[in-house]
Amino acid sequence: MTANDNPQLQPATRSGSQKRVRIRKIPVACDDEEFLRIEERAREVGLSRPSFLRACGLGTPGPRARRSPPVNAEALGRATAALNKVGSNLNQIAHVLNARGTSLTTQECFAALAETRAAAAAIRELLGHKDRP
Repeated sequence: MTANDNPQLQPATRSGSQKRVRIRKIPVACDDEEFLRIEERAREVGLSRPSFLRACGLGTPGPRARRSPPVNAEALGRATAALNKVGSNLNQIAHVLNARGTSLTTQECFAALAETRAAAAAIRELLGHKDRP
């Protein structure tokens, strides 16, 4: 039986940018431990679960497989905490500026801005994004 003989096997209408549609699925039963191991190994190599399984079975994840960098959860947590701390400092600076206090210096403002930029850069690096020049 071909896709032309069975309307259920007919590919969905394609958008102009799509070159092909994957319509066949292979359900695979696995227990929690197996699922977590597949998830972890896929993340280690920077692939989605389907792309990882395709790579294991076919030797290639496919032409348009999206690679995502593995994220170090501990480092990302530290970077997020640092960004939260900086956000708190910026909030305090804004409060002082709104109250027209004189205890805030320009140097403190620039230091807070530098901390914010450094924390944001650390998060971008962990997520595999390159900084703009």
